[in-house]
Amino acid sequence: MTLDGAAARHQGGSDQQASVAAATDAVRITRGSPVEAWRLAGQIAEFGGEAETHGLEIYRRRLAGASALVLIANVGDRPVGFKAGYDRFQDGSWYSWMGGVLESWRGQGIAQRLLEAQEAWVARQGYRLLYVKTRNQHKRMIAFLAMNGYDILRLEEKSTAEDSRILFGKVINLI
Repeated sequence: MTLDGAAARHQGGSDQQASVAAATDAVRITRGSPVEAWRLAGQIAEFGGEAETHGLEIYRRRLAGASALVLIANVGDRPVGFKAGYDRFQDGSWYSWMGGVLESWRGQGIAQRLLEAQEAWVARQGYRLLYVKTRNQHKRMIAFLAMNGYDILRLEEKSTAEDSRILFGKVINLI
């Protein structure tokens, strides 16, 4: 999957990132492991230490079954984002549990490519509904989900509005 030239325009990263991006000018989405997802999550500030809160064992446990999927976005040989989920509810739906893109690689369509790859895999597996939950404070994620056809299904109120969770859902067309 190509990055449509965005990697060559990459700004804000290290010279090494820019040279890797310029050399490859491509993003590849590959299957990954719970360990890879956990490592990337630990580098994403918005999770606020959530990778530590959840811990590696929680990643391994939630992403261990046959219904689990971990996708890794790579630019060259550098992992720059991930999306991970599993069949949480055992009701024909699938839950996109965690995901993100390293800050210096945002704005280049990487999250979109991860989402599209995840949705295609979910459809091929026969799931009819895809759930995603995010915190109210993550406005860019809320907008991203809305732009991709996800509907707000429920608000889970917490002690602050920022900490409240929003459950989104999208009906998946089977492939």
